[in-house]
Amino acid sequence: MNSAGWLISFLSGTALWVAAAIISGHREPWDAAEYWTIFLPASYLLCGSLGFAFPRRTWRWPLAVMFAQFPVMLLPAGQIGSMVGAGIVMALILSLPGMIVAAAGGAIRRRFTSGTQA
Repeated sequence: MNSAGWLISFLSGTALWVAAAIISGHREPWDAAEYWTIFLPASYLLCGSLGFAFPRRTWRWPLAVMFAQFPVMLLPAGQIGSMVGAGIVMALILSLPGMIVAAAGGAIRRRFTSGTQA
């Protein structure tokens, strides 16, 4: 198990969500333009970096990054609201491009390291 990858994914996803909430002033940052123009691309860059750093089963890193946002979103509300189901679907959809980017990062890493092994 790759605990460093999980820890980095969850902490970074949480940090991105908190930063987006603070900068945008929205409790749910995906209601703000900054989320889509700054923080979502940063999430995908993070996913590619995680895929490069941890090139096995790269699909899991974007899921961890996106779903790390849920505890941060639920804490201020103090309860699970009626839109949680929609949020889960949204996180799954937003994870898909991250999976492609993470897979590309993993492929680049494997390409670099395949020639160095005996």
